[in-house]
Amino acid sequence: MFSKFAKFPAWGWALVGVLLVLGVAVYAWTRSQKGRKLWTTRMMSVGAICMALSSVLSLVRLFRMPMGGSITPASMLPLLLFAYVYGAGPGVSLGLLYGVMQFILDGGEFAWAGLIPNLLDYPLAFGMLGLCGLFGAMRDTRKGLLIGVIVGCAGRFLCSFLSGWVFYGEYAPEGMSPILYAAAYNGAYMGVECAICIAIAALIGVRLVRELKKVA
Repeated sequence: MFSKFAKFPAWGWALVGVLLVLGVAVYAWTRSQKGRKLWTTRMMSVGAICMALSSVLSLVRLFRMPMGGSITPASMLPLLLFAYVYGAGPGVSLGLLYGVMQFILDGGEFAWAGLIPNLLDYPLAFGMLGLCGLFGAMRDTRKGLLIGVIVGCAGRFLCSFLSGWVFYGEYAPEGMSPILYAAAYNGAYMGVECAICIAIAALIGVRLVRELKKVA
């Protein structure tokens, strides 16, 4: 993996810098939104733990697609749970930062594709997982969490689908629509990944939320 950094283009490092600045800007905005601190020391600590868990789980690849994307043991779930407990603002912020981390951990494997597809596949895609936080106020925790997980996963899929359609459509088999290719390719792994997250959330999600709220 580290050998890839030797061939990493200068604009790739510039992208990392821009995304980090963006993450700090979002953090600063959410910290004082509406005159109240949205980020506390404890929240940042929990966020760091959730990012670490997601990163470790993302390294356990049950299946890897040839052009990026893989099935993991619910690596998105810690980020989704964080968003559900703390809200969409902090959830999106954490997802953006996690996306930057994934871009770096992948060694800029698809840096050659350009700026926009990497934005869609990394920070924006994982940032969409924070939409799960929109349903944290529902009285029925189990129902709210399941809806949130589905919406967050759908948001990530949409970003990857747009990237696949617009920027990777040329790799579609002859005679196959780029739209269908993008939907099939990203759905093949992300559908399973999302199903794993939904299944775990349905089984023990409420318990995990309660434990996370104890330290919130």
